[in-house]
Amino acid sequence: MSFAVTQKQIDQFNELGYYISEPAFDSKMLAEITREFDRLHADVIRNAEAGGDAKKIQLARLRPFIGEAHLKSAVLKEAVKASVYSEACRALLGPDADLYYNQVVIKPPEKGLPFGWHQDTAYGPCEPLEYLTCWTAIGRAYVDNGCVWIIPGSHKRGLLKHVRNELSLDAVDVDERGAIPVELEPGQVVIFNSLMLHKSGPNVSKDVRRAYVPQYHVSNVITKDTGQPHGDRFPILRAGKQAA
Repeated sequence: MSFAVTQKQIDQFNELGYYISEPAFDSKMLAEITREFDRLHADVIRNAEAGGDAKKIQLARLRPFIGEAHLKSAVLKEAVKASVYSEACRALLGPDADLYYNQVVIKPPEKGLPFGWHQDTAYGPCEPLEYLTCWTAIGRAYVDNGCVWIIPGSHKRGLLKHVRNELSLDAVDVDERGAIPVELEPGQVVIFNSLMLHKSGPNVSKDVRRAYVPQYHVSNVITKDTGQPHGDRFPILRAGKQAA
C-alpha cells in the first residue's frame, strides 16, 4: 500500500493539525512490535523495582514511557523508517528529516493512568517549534482503553504555558470545546502537529493499550534557548530519499 500523502491530507493537516493513515503495519509486524514492547516494559519494571523508588515503580507498572526505543530494539529501529512516517516527513517537513524522538507508551488493563492536556513542543522547545508526532496504535485504541484525544485546530494557538506536576506536564487554560477521541485500528497512525493539544484517558478496559510514538523534525534540529543539538537526530530523509 502507498502511504504517499494526498493534497487532501496536507490541507487537513494545515487546517486542523492532523490526519489519520490507513493501517501501516501487517499483523506479523504488529506481533513483533508487541513482543518488543513487552520485553522493554519488563526491563523498565525490573529496573524500577531494583531502584526502590515507589513513584517510579508505580509509573513503570501503570504508565511507562520508554524513550530512545530505536536504540533498544532492532525491530523498532526498522519501524521508524516505515513508509507511513517517511512519506509524512517528505510531504510535511521537506526533503531532509530526522527522527526527533521516539517512545513506547503502554497502559496496562484496568489501571493504566491518564495523561493531561499538553503540547509535545512544551517538553523541549526547539527551532523550528513545530514537528510531527506519529501516534501509532499497535493494538486497537479506543476510549475505554485510553486512546488519545485531540483538539483539532489547536496547533494554531502557538506554544501555551505548561505546568509540571508529579505525573505530567499539563497545559493551562485549555479550551476543551471541540475535543475528539481518536479511535484507531491496529497499525493506524494519527499524524499531528507537535503544537496540537492532546491528552489520553485512563485504561478502564481489560485490554493493554500499546502505542508507538515516533516524532520527526527537519534535520539538525537545535534547542531554542541554547542553539545546541537536540533530539535523537537519526537520519530519515536526505534530499528526499531514504537516508538509513
